[in-house]
Amino acid sequence: MKIQEVEWENPDAVQLRNEQSADLSARYDSPLTLNEPAPEGLVSFSVMHDEEGTPVGCVALVDQTGVEEVFGPGRTVEMRKVFVRPEFRGRGLSHLLVDEAHRIAVAHGFDQVVLVSGSGQPESVGLYRSRGYQELPPYGIYQQFETSLFFVYPLV
Repeated sequence: MKIQEVEWENPDAVQLRNEQSADLSARYDSPLTLNEPAPEGLVSFSVMHDEEGTPVGCVALVDQTGVEEVFGPGRTVEMRKVFVRPEFRGRGLSHLLVDEAHRIAVAHGFDQVVLVSGSGQPESVGLYRSRGYQELPPYGIYQQFETSLFFVYPLV
């Protein structure tokens, strides 16, 4: 597997984000969001490819330093768009994506990683808990949903 940082509009990145949106739409019976614009504060978007060059997963990092009081004073990056295509799941690839996100976050001088997941994503919640992520008080737009779960991971 090879993970590389790409532009937000890279065709593989767009395809994976749209597939992730479809997956979440089905899990939460929510509207499908396709071709969304790059978020403000985007630090990195990475795509994982298999040996044949097929895109299999992705992860994004967005600077959230000072955006929410609950984050405290440290430099904070939010991990978003963690996704592995269904046919590639169960191989530990999400761990590789999280490792890469942590590496990039450290290289950019961030103190902690935060993220939002949900009760409809038990695999993701299990991944984050197994990696040492701790629950965080609700923040941002997703605090209005009772299915939302919030996590933080200190990098320092």
